[in-house]
Amino acid sequence: MPPGEKMPDKDKEMNEFMEWFLTDDEAAAPAPPHEITVMKKICMLGDPGVGKTSLVARFVFSMFDDKYIETIGAKVTKRTIALEHIATKQRFRVKLMIWDIAGQKTLDFIKPTYYRDAEGAILICDFTRNETLVNVSKWCQSIQSVCGKIPVVLMVNKSDLNGTAQFTSIDAQKYGIGLGAQVFMSSAKTGDNVEAAFSALGRRLVKNYIDMQK
Repeated sequence: MPPGEKMPDKDKEMNEFMEWFLTDDEAAAPAPPHEITVMKKICMLGDPGVGKTSLVARFVFSMFDDKYIETIGAKVTKRTIALEHIATKQRFRVKLMIWDIAGQKTLDFIKPTYYRDAEGAILICDFTRNETLVNVSKWCQSIQSVCGKIPVVLMVNKSDLNGTAQFTSIDAQKYGIGLGAQVFMSSAKTGDNVEAAFSALGRRLVKNYIDMQK
């Protein structure tokens, strides 16, 4: 570090980050009566190049901003979704803090720090690369070794490239069953099943929330 240059104020940076996250992007549309607001951290996990960032961009679109937190070393994005718990008829506003975590093995030593306090995860593989499907089990074990048996869903990205697929949707379903994960044949390019996958994870987070209140 050059002489005279100050170390970054990490506490200040984190405070600014939390202020950004807690800011209600939907201030113009306040929560309806009897709607419960919950905030949940989820992680996007998968090998390099499977399309994690593209899927987040498709889900968040351009209505919400994102922020790179240098202190944390991960890209964090937010979006709020509205869900109803069918059994209880309770309505929820689920505010998702989405951590887009790099897949490079060189970062393995710091990933437990990224995982901390996560309550759900989306596992991503690439329809055109069989090894990325095989590796989702490692990613699932990686985060659940830190966070416990949190809910996960599996997204098979690039499902629009069916002509160059290296495995089938049936193969993906088998992996999903083994992980206890609902499987979505998705595409960041077309948007197929992107919203559905995030909503499915959101519903499982809501169920866990309700179960903990009992």
